[in-house]
Amino acid sequence: MDTLAAHSFKQHHAHQAAHKLKAGEVWQDHNLVFCTSVGTPLDAANVRRAFRKITGDAKIGTNWTSRELRHSFVSIMSDQGVPIESIADLVDKPTG
Repeated sequence: MDTLAAHSFKQHHAHQAAHKLKAGEVWQDHNLVFCTSVGTPLDAANVRRAFRKITGDAKIGTNWTSRELRHSFVSIMSDQGVPIESIADLVDKPTG
């Protein structure tokens, strides 16, 4: 699973580099993993809007919250027999 995450972050980094080139001089480098198309921090409203789009595109509805998705992740991992300690390590890793 760590390999999948590493691959996803590499893809994200490449995508973000393209945004940085496109933004040119307007790009504000805050050294963020997730940011706006010009490098600035995301605000809560934009994150919620983007999250609704993702869940809508996935055809699971637009009323999900990130907390609910986290709980679903834990349930699926548990159903697959992943030890609770491993699940806790995955969901409780600090971000940022």
